[in-house]
Order: sequence, then structure tokens, then C-alpha cells
Amino acid sequence: MPSNVSVEFSHAQMKYDQAKSPEEKLVALLEMKSSAPQHKGAENLRSDISKKISELKSSIERQKTQSKKGSAPSLYVKKEGVGQIVLVGLPNSGKSWLLNKLAGKEITPSTPYPFATTEPAPAMMNYEGGLIQVVEVPAIVEGSAEGKSQGRELLALVRNADAIVFVASDTAQLKILNGELSKSHIYINRTRPPIDVKASSFPGIQVSGKEFLKFGQEQLIDYLKSSGFSNASVLISGTLNSISDVAEALNEKIVYKKAMAINPFDFSEHKMVDWKCQMFLLLDKILVYTKKPGQEPDYSDPLSLKKGDTLHDLAKELHKDFASKLKYARVWGSTKFPGQRVGPEYELKHKDIVEIAI
Repeated sequence: MPSNVSVEFSHAQMKYDQAKSPEEKLVALLEMKSSAPQHKGAENLRSDISKKISELKSSIERQKTQSKKGSAPSLYVKKEGVGQIVLVGLPNSGKSWLLNKLAGKEITPSTPYPFATTEPAPAMMNYEGGLIQVVEVPAIVEGSAEGKSQGRELLALVRNADAIVFVASDTAQLKILNGELSKSHIYINRTRPPIDVKASSFPGIQVSGKEFLKFGQEQLIDYLKSSGFSNASVLISGTLNSISDVAEALNEKIVYKKAMAINPFDFSEHKMVDWKCQMFLLLDKILVYTKKPGQEPDYSDPLSLKKGDTLHDLAKELHKDFASKLKYARVWGSTKFPGQRVGPEYELKHKDIVEIAI
């Protein structure tokens, strides 16, 4: 720990050490975060405090949810951090081992016997200062989609996540997992067919983008009428090969998730770094660091933004008044030269450093 911490920080740390409940620990951690040193040498300290706050908030929320539902373990995990990624695998696939590696500490014990994990186990993974929530899902089995071994509840947790990591050692395991998700209308690494159908006040069915159809327009119109769209506006923005594409687009049960596969038996420290990077890319997010004039950037607590977000979007994340008063900012990273002044509509990139002027 840095030796030049403030009196306020020391008092907050003492409160944390003496706290007896998770809520008391959380209050103390928030005080520690607000009074922590801001210099570069304290980056690890600030990052560790942020990680503990996220994990404690998640734990408290799970306890509240469980108490509302009785003694049965809760399968709902409130999202925290940059995004939520679930680890999905068959029994004894190495999910607990991988979770512990990603978190940098033991969250759940790795065991040689199957079904050791009986409820979701969340942890926080540090990536470039950003905290990503990783949740180990209890084992999926053949028949989970039909309700076997709490399968429907487990797949609902997967359905709610931002992205998926399959923990599997071979293609046969991946086929089983993907099959169970597909039966539950969770489609992996594909996008919704490019057609939008909206009810219209004008009579008939009006089709825009008919050049993308690989089948007859009348076949499309007949199908839409049989599906209850007597008056509709149809926008097609990409190739549609068959009516089955249209049926998929109209099926509101279907969700689309980005996913990757990890073989835990093919482990190396280099691969662990690469796995973390790939997992972050699944979220379609960027991390942006901020700095004050004349000071070093704070790499321990970046802001998480969606790909394509602008300087104006970042300002709204900082404070609602920033967005209305923002004139320009200086950006290091994606600009043509370091510290270039850019306006509110400038699109930020991953690992940009931003110094805001109002």
C-alpha cells in the first residue's frame, strides 16, 4: 500500500477491517475509493478497491434476491462492471478452474467430481483496468432445454448475459452446448435476418428493399398476411434467402449472443492474456481513460462506453452538466497527434485518453 495515504483513507480502511456485515464493508470501501491517492503509484490500490466494491455489490444483491425467494439458491445475477459474460460447460469441464484463473483468486473450488457448482458463481475479471463480470453457470447437460437439472433456469441466466464463453475440450461438447442453447432460442454468433416489419395505418403491405429478396415478393406478402400483418411497412436491408429468414426475424423468443470457446486443458499464461482480450471484444465496448490537466491519466478506473460512442457520450457518463457545457477535449490515442483538440461529436476509440475542458 502507498505510504502517503490521507487520514480519511486510513480511517476508512480501519472501518473496513472492523466491519462485520457486507453492507458495512461496502460503505467503508466507498469511502476508501473517494479518499484514495490519485497519483500513478496508487493505480493498483484504486483498481483493487473498485474490484472489491463490484464483487461486494453483486454478493449483497444475490443475498437480497435469495431472501425474497426463500432458502432456494437464486439463479439471477445482477449485472456489474463493463459487462456480464457467462461460462457455460458440461459437468467437469473446468469452469471453476477457469473462473478462478480469470479472477486471479479462488472463487469456487475446483473438484474432480461433477455438479460441484450448484448455483451461479460471479467474479470480477480485470482487463486493462476495466472490471468485467464473469459468471460460472452450473453444468448444462443434454436435456437442459427441456428442464433437466434446472436447465430452463440455467439457460435463462445465459439468455440474460451479454456474451458467452463455452468451456469445452472438444467439438462434441460444443455441439451439445450449442444444441441446448439453440433449442432455447439462444443463437450464437449470428445476427437477426435484415428485415423489419411494422404495422402501418396505410392499407396493404409496402415493401422497401425488394431487390434483396432471393424469392418472390408475393410469397413474402402472403406469408406476412398469414402471420397477421394485413397492413404493414416492410424494410429489407440485406439478403433474405427464404421465408425461414423472415420467420426467424419475426420470432420474438430468439436472442442473439456473441460467444467464444475456451479449452481449459490448453492453458498457458500467454493464452490467458489472449482469452481475456477476446472476452472483452465479445462485449462491443471500449475503455477510455480520463485525466486532469497537468496530471497523469488514471488507468485504474476507466470509463466503459459502447463502440461508436462520442466525446459527448463520455461527458454524459461523467456528469449530466458536462454534456450540455462541453466545448472540446484533448485526446491522446486515436487522434492524428497527441493531445489534439476535438469536438463533442468525435468518435472515441479503445484506450483513448481524454482531458475534458468546459
